[in-house]
Amino acid sequence: MVDKRSKSIAEYAVRRWLLNQGFVMDCFTLTMDGNRATLKDKNGDTLVLVYDSHTKSVYVQED
Repeated sequence: MVDKRSKSIAEYAVRRWLLNQGFVMDCFTLTMDGNRATLKDKNGDTLVLVYDSHTKSVYVQED
């Protein structure tokens, strides 16, 4: 189930994407900045996700 504490459509979409990909959110920290999300694990590794409001999809931002 998607966390009901989402504060924006972008955050809701990102959380739903993470759930569909099998991420266990108890193991990660998610921070939002507009339509960009940074997912950080316990090792300090990060993954940047972007919500595209035109296509209503989430994608991984490449370096």
